[in-house]
Amino acid sequence: MEQDNRQTPEKEIKNPEILENGINKELPTIDFSTLNTEEIIRQIQKLVNDYPVTAIKEIMEGLPEIFEAQYKKEYEEALAIFTSDGDKPEDFEYKNDSRDRFNALYKLYKDKKTAIARQTEAEREENLKIKLGIIEELKALVQKEEALDKTFQEFRDLQERWRNTGLVPQGQLNGLLETYHHHVENFYNYIKINKELRDLDLKRNLDAKIALCEEAEKLLENNDIAGAFKQLQLLHSQWKEIGPIPKEQKEPLWERFKNATGQINEKYHHFFESLKQEQEDNLKVKEEICEKAAAIAAGEYHSISEWNTATQNIIDLQEEWKHSGTIPQKERNKIYKRFRSSCDTFFDRKREFYKNLAVEQEKNLELKIKLCEKVEAIKDSTEWKTTTDKIISYQKEWKKIGPAPKKYSNKVWARFRAACDTFFNNKNAHFKDIDAEQEKNLALKKAIIEEARQFVLSGNSEEDVEKLKGFQTRWAEIGFVPIKFKDSIQEEFRNIINEWFDKLNLDEFDRDLERFRAKLSSLDAGENKEYKIINEREKLVSKIKQLETDVNTWENNIGFIAKSNKSQGLINELNSKIEKTRQKLALLQEKLKALDSLI
Repeated sequence: MEQDNRQTPEKEIKNPEILENGINKELPTIDFSTLNTEEIIRQIQKLVNDYPVTAIKEIMEGLPEIFEAQYKKEYEEALAIFTSDGDKPEDFEYKNDSRDRFNALYKLYKDKKTAIARQTEAEREENLKIKLGIIEELKALVQKEEALDKTFQEFRDLQERWRNTGLVPQGQLNGLLETYHHHVENFYNYIKINKELRDLDLKRNLDAKIALCEEAEKLLENNDIAGAFKQLQLLHSQWKEIGPIPKEQKEPLWERFKNATGQINEKYHHFFESLKQEQEDNLKVKEEICEKAAAIAAGEYHSISEWNTATQNIIDLQEEWKHSGTIPQKERNKIYKRFRSSCDTFFDRKREFYKNLAVEQEKNLELKIKLCEKVEAIKDSTEWKTTTDKIISYQKEWKKIGPAPKKYSNKVWARFRAACDTFFNNKNAHFKDIDAEQEKNLALKKAIIEEARQFVLSGNSEEDVEKLKGFQTRWAEIGFVPIKFKDSIQEEFRNIINEWFDKLNLDEFDRDLERFRAKLSSLDAGENKEYKIINEREKLVSKIKQLETDVNTWENNIGFIAKSNKSQGLINELNSKIEKTRQKLALLQEKLKALDSLI
């Protein structure tokens, strides 16, 4: 009996375990480098539960390294948030069991892989023994002398048992098939079967191969090109198992089957090339992202705001990375290591910056405590002029000291301010009876109020602003008024000036700033005016630091939130908060400049 020994256009079966188990479910395409640790664990859980280990082997390769890099990133970001409040890195406790859960899942995969490999090898060895036994029985058939129909039925039974026996070790396959077909040929050549039975067998084989041709031709209509290609490998395996057909049909039928095979292979080739080109394009995008990340990681940043800007740029690149598509498998680990290395370098440097900042803030705290002690030592003094000069000098010294750790900043400032307030309150009480000059000042300020009330806008905003500032300057040059009129007359003056500013064609930013300047100009002149200004300045600086901290926290939070439909609303809300806070910061900075110009 003849057989077709031509090479099929593709390797027989790329994943025999998958085909053997009847697994046709398409594996998902997952870029694990874009996922956080929880998402990686969730995806691995699905793969291990829903697919045979032989199907996910390629996906699982390199996952421990990717997971460890992501775990390190999340650890460092959590540490950065912890230390940004002034806490020491050695006090940080990272409560996250994701590494243990990942290792347990990966061990489960490795154990399954080992068990299936052993089971598969044992089954194939057993199948080899069975098929070798079938070949021996085929050899024995030619020696039997019994009714042809009985011998032929035994032959048919042996063929059926052969087809129903599973795969054998790959290295034994070709030799085993050659031996099997050789003895099938011997059966037909040396056993004198009547022509009718032989023709019946040839027709049966012919019908089976025609059916395979029809199945292959139907695959041409399948839009799932990868699925069609896998199914084609099964058809080729079945073709090899079918016995001979009539000689006149052998070549045409093989050409028909080969033609359908060629078209499917060509479609698969174009599909694969298209996918390959898309992945190559994605690789270029990721390389550009790596270059940008490397530049940011190597940049020089000297302030919190500069580090915040750079952090947002890194977060934006990480977001862009997530949406830059898949790349060739052989490049994935290398390009991800490159990108991760730049991100790690950046966050290592940022953590070092905050570590040094924390040390500096501790030194500032010590300096501020010493100033508190100095003021507390003289707060009850009645040497009004000398003590006032000393306290004002301490206030100037305080201004030059940088920020203290956040958790102590408000407390130490309250302590310093309380000591200063004690002295100046005592001083004000001492001079409360000196009111003749204050009554005169009250009259002068009332005159300015009346003049400001009668003021008429010229229509020229710049000129009008200058005139209103003139009122403020004159007001500031006048000394104290009686304490019982102080607040009411200042509020009346500010309200009139603010009403005029409101009527000017100024935007909200400038209007708010001019109101603040009006407030400053209404402060009483005197020995403790500078103290009041410094006091106001401390409040502004505290607000600015708090807002900067808020912006930094929100920007870091955005980096932790996975990109999804459910989280997009939260990301938009945080971005809106950041934008509004930056506007507030710009106004506070201008107010700070106005304060500093008075000192």
